Amino acid sequence: MIHDDDGNPQYVVFTDAERRIFKPKEKLTVSQWAERHRWVAKGPAQGLWTNDLTQYLVGPMDAWNLPWVQKIIMCFAPQTGKSQAAINCMCYAVDQDPGPGMYVMPDEKAVKRISRRQIIPSLKSSPRVAELLGKKADDVSTLSINFTHGMDIMMAWASSPAVMASESVRYIFFDEPGKYPEFSGKEADPFSLGEMRTNAYPFTKKILYFSTPAEDGDAFSRLLEEEVEVMHHYEVPCPICGTFQKMEFPSIHWPKGSQADHRTVVRKKSARYTCTKCGMDWDDIDRNRAVKLGKWVPEKEIKRPVAVGFHLPSWYSPFVSLSDVAAAFLKGLQDPAKMMAFDTQHKAVPYKPVMATTDESNLLKHKTEIPPGVVPKNAVALTCGIDMQKTNFYFVVRAWDKDLTSWLIQYGTLSTWDDVENLVFNTRYEVQDSTETKGIFRAALDTGGGINADDDWTRTEEAYEWLRDNNRGVIFGIKGASKTQFQKVQVKLMDKMPRSNKPIPGGLELRLLDTHQLKDLLHYRLARKEADPETGRPADAQRFYLHSETDLAYAKQFLAEEKRRDKKTRKVKWQQIGGRDNHLLDCEVYAAACADSAWTPSIRYLAKAQEKKKDAPKPKPAPKQEAQDVRQRITGNRNRPSWYNKR
Repeated sequence: MIHDDDGNPQYVVFTDAERRIFKPKEKLTVSQWAERHRWVAKGPAQGLWTNDLTQYLVGPMDAWNLPWVQKIIMCFAPQTGKSQAAINCMCYAVDQDPGPGMYVMPDEKAVKRISRRQIIPSLKSSPRVAELLGKKADDVSTLSINFTHGMDIMMAWASSPAVMASESVRYIFFDEPGKYPEFSGKEADPFSLGEMRTNAYPFTKKILYFSTPAEDGDAFSRLLEEEVEVMHHYEVPCPICGTFQKMEFPSIHWPKGSQADHRTVVRKKSARYTCTKCGMDWDDIDRNRAVKLGKWVPEKEIKRPVAVGFHLPSWYSPFVSLSDVAAAFLKGLQDPAKMMAFDTQHKAVPYKPVMATTDESNLLKHKTEIPPGVVPKNAVALTCGIDMQKTNFYFVVRAWDKDLTSWLIQYGTLSTWDDVENLVFNTRYEVQDSTETKGIFRAALDTGGGINADDDWTRTEEAYEWLRDNNRGVIFGIKGASKTQFQKVQVKLMDKMPRSNKPIPGGLELRLLDTHQLKDLLHYRLARKEADPETGRPADAQRFYLHSETDLAYAKQFLAEEKRRDKKTRKVKWQQIGGRDNHLLDCEVYAAACADSAWTPSIRYLAKAQEKKKDAPKPKPAPKQEAQDVRQRITGNRNRPSWYNKR
């Protein structure tokens, strides 16, 4: 108590802000604080936060409170709650231990979206944090959030070195670092730039990385390998025998295994997890019960680690059914791009691209006894890929079954546009053990540039004019896409109205091909296996065959490219080997694109249409009728009045 000069007591009245500063802090961990003060504004679990729904988030959140831990790396599958855990840590810092912060996303559009849709609503819906938000009009925006006690949170994106290098921060949140570029402009990588901003807080800084992994060898996978001192995995107790175990994908099973239809597995919810101890099968409900009682287990013991990691696959999440996991795996068996999605989105491990190591002799082992020019009897359709050169054309014709097993029918070179027209529209191939013949169902012509032999105009213009003149719905122009596409084949309209920009009916269309994915698919098909009579294993779909006279020249061109990691971008991509010709490889890529499900109507659709046509009952012939009087045919057999015959 303070007294004046006369000894009278004087009272000091503190403001609300001063009272908050002087008030002792609650001794709570992040997970405890969240259950008391965090309100979820959006999503399937709106309301007061509960750890019971996603118990596995408690470990990473409470690692924030360990004074010796400065880096927390969460390698989680999607739909597991990792972003909400980061927001809990952010709100805890605002209320309990304020300091300048930065939230980083891959690009500006993404950071504005998450700020507007998740971060700001979360701050405003939680009373303990909402009362600290700045009162000025510009204190809360999509790029900056200011608080009354001096803390602020800046929004940044990894592709901008100017934003990343702006000022010092104590807290930094790296959201989806697996999608960051390798470099921010011409400067260092985004992680190094961001971490440099925390140097002013050497003992109290906290850096949180939370992401789904991407390709092996990228910045995030290197972070997991080089920075993490202790990695943790999640173990759950069996609801029956109580044995704690790490849930691994091989313990998830479903009827018919790899031969199952993924749609049936999802519809029937038939996937189960088998306990490694007692063999009891768990459904989704049993899994959820087990996860609520789980715990994080370090893979090795280190005293007071500075950087800790947490790994969680999708099958631990209450929001992901075991059957969805099984379906994703079954889809991956048919497409290497979807297997990459299974690895990164469900197993939560960096995808390791398979480097092509097949040599010519192994490739030629795919030869059959079927001679060139003969179509296997179970083939549904023929496709053709044509690679345009300066003076000639390379081509490949391939036959396809309904399961996308394929056979090489013919390959070679063509000299003129008349030869191309004759191949695509007039050539018929005999069907094995039959009197029938088949023509080409769909062909793809590369429209790549380059000056023609007379140096008067580009081959691209020449190809466009020829395609317009031969627009019969059989041959289409194609071009390699400049970047990765969601689908392997996408349509681009070339001929449009000058003013309205509407497509001209019957005008030229191009197909843009993701050649990287299609080359992956070709090498994936080389590994597909025949049926095994001894074990009863059926043959794989999408097997790849060559005709009986396929030579070494074809094999060398097919294997003229290999997958390598680019030294500058660190991306794995297909690159030509020593300037070898790759024309027939390109033709195979184009022929495969013609059969891809993204190019409609697909081969599978065509096969179903042919089956329906075969199974349809033949129309019955009309019954024979006796010749009738004209009036009888008109009036039929109906009764006539008596006066009719007296007329």
